[in-house]
Amino acid sequence: MTYGETRRQKEAAEMVKGIWSDSYLFYRKYHGRQMEADAWQEATKDFGEIMRKYGGSPLCGRLMLAAFSQLEEETR
Repeated sequence: MTYGETRRQKEAAEMVKGIWSDSYLFYRKYHGRQMEADAWQEATKDFGEIMRKYGGSPLCGRLMLAAFSQLEEETR
């Protein structure tokens, strides 16, 4: 393994850790909250900001959609 590969792996691991953390914090922010229209708008805005933070990473999209879906499920 070269230095560049090690560095890329470290960067990837840090990104994944950040995505997991941010998606969990997103979920915790809205969990148990009354989700009226304004709360959904705020959640959608936060969702977009997190996606931009990670450059639209597919992993980020999947985890954020899972968190968002769980919040929707909890409001039914």
